[in-house]
Amino acid sequence: MSDEPQHDWRRWAEAEQAGSEDEADGLFGEVFRSTPPALPSSQFTARTMAAVAAAAAQDARRARRIRSVAVPVAIAAAVLVVYSTAGLMMSVFSAIVVGALDLLVRGVVKVATTMSAGGDAWSIAASLGRATAALLTSPSVTTTILALQGIAVAALIALQRLLRSDRESFR
Repeated sequence: MSDEPQHDWRRWAEAEQAGSEDEADGLFGEVFRSTPPALPSSQFTARTMAAVAAAAAQDARRARRIRSVAVPVAIAAAVLVVYSTAGLMMSVFSAIVVGALDLLVRGVVKVATTMSAGGDAWSIAASLGRATAALLTSPSVTTTILALQGIAVAALIALQRLLRSDRESFR
């Protein structure tokens, strides 16, 4: 092994070009062992850490800018989606309420008529099943009116509570 790594490198390159694999491998090992490890200088480390800190600060500023824009945009989009689908949501909600009320009314009527006719438990269950099937296949306008009445009652209760708190503030 020579003291000059440059000379070892040339011998390895010549052996590699000549096609002698074993000699080239041995010489490459010598070149690798003779080359001193390259350690970064303290200036390089300082510059690298400063660049990393600057990149982290820039990423933090970018993230704050994105959040300052993305959060209001997301809120506006959510409000827009709720506003544009409110009719559909109320329609689905009222259909569910109407269906439940229709089922309740039909069930009560069927049970009352079956009991007055002297039916047994199986005929009552069959009547309730038919009423449920009728509800699922064709909800009627009557149940829609009952649902709206339920909403009106809830609104009246809320109004009464609001007015009651105003009366208490005059005392």
